Amino acid sequence: MDTQTSEQALRYEAVLRRALGHRVCDICRDLERSPRWLNKWWREFKAHPETDFAEQARAPHTSPHKTAEEVEPAIIAIRRVLEAGATPETRYGLIGARSIQGKLERLGIKHPPSEATIQRVLAKHHLTHPLGAHHESAYYPWPAAWEMNAIFATDIITKHLRGGTAIENFHTLDLYSHAVCLTQHLDKTSVTARAHLLRSWRQLGRPFVHQFDNESAFNGGPTHQRVLGQVVRCCLYCQVEPFFTPVYEAKRNHQVETFHSLWVASFWSRHTFGSCAEVCSELPLFLRWYRHEYRPPALEGKTVAQVRRGFHPPALTSPLSKLIPEGRLPLCAGRIHIMRKVDPQGTVAFLNESWLVGKRWRGEYIRATIDTARQQVSFWHKPDEDTDWRCLKTRLFRIHETVHDVVPALRRKSERCRNCLPS
Repeated sequence: MDTQTSEQALRYEAVLRRALGHRVCDICRDLERSPRWLNKWWREFKAHPETDFAEQARAPHTSPHKTAEEVEPAIIAIRRVLEAGATPETRYGLIGARSIQGKLERLGIKHPPSEATIQRVLAKHHLTHPLGAHHESAYYPWPAAWEMNAIFATDIITKHLRGGTAIENFHTLDLYSHAVCLTQHLDKTSVTARAHLLRSWRQLGRPFVHQFDNESAFNGGPTHQRVLGQVVRCCLYCQVEPFFTPVYEAKRNHQVETFHSLWVASFWSRHTFGSCAEVCSELPLFLRWYRHEYRPPALEGKTVAQVRRGFHPPALTSPLSKLIPEGRLPLCAGRIHIMRKVDPQGTVAFLNESWLVGKRWRGEYIRATIDTARQQVSFWHKPDEDTDWRCLKTRLFRIHETVHDVVPALRRKSERCRNCLPS
């Protein structure tokens, strides 16, 4: 095992076995290598799926012939790596059966399963996006903002400065009054997302419900089951109910998407920005125009400033902000709402876990509401605008950590409207 080719073959075998679900200790014992060595090459494969594990690109001389059942864990692992798109090598491109088949061949499997077999494996593990998932085939129960600061929506739009540096623009919109809070950053981590939320609540006041798409910065990421990330914890800590729109349906966040278009047309496209600081310095000019001159169509001829005149919501003041610890927040009692479309198997997936709702609900939109205090999840359906929400079933949602009460100083003095999202 002294030659480069032999060492390369070892790396292929190690990564293949790791993708197949073999235990790390067994792989290291058989190959006489350390866990650190294995983890290094496993990270290399996840970051660069096209790697040949050597300075000179040479394929291994031999490779095992695995059955579809044996390579099933590898199919699942590759799909998740491709779908996450966490590296430049995986950010773009296809994630279907043919792409997975090619990756299996690069891992040394000479006779990978057919595309049809790979597709069956993906469907078995609920890793497909069925045809029709984006079609208007069912009623979507839009959450209706019943008053100012009832529902906020936050989204991220990425733009590039002069020279190519990416800038992440966080936009939060009050769905009732169309008031906004905008911040600019050089990353879109959960830490940055949390900082933006706190700033928006300081400027606009706290909403009862805060709507997000399924960006990893918001939902905690695609890895661990029942992950409750920093944004969710921040919402619950401040007695705000997070609400997640369906996956791959940007139109369900259309109000803030519409604001993105307005911001691009009236601000970003009218100047070439060279730095994040320059964007921040120019932004107040846009905000003055937006608040006092622009009339959003939904406000029937009024400006944002006119609609919010005389409205003084309880803001997240500096003394209250100091009650929010830095770092990972404890989990507090509250509710988390997640909208999903039931797939052909009758299941919905959220927080990296699948739940059976029932095949009779295939193609319908279902709201899952997690009650962290009761440690249960309930599934709700609303078939049309005139029919009330109906609870279909309730299941145990065990949380393996202490759930705390909201800090008294952060508790609300009034309840939200229960007709909007009964739970």
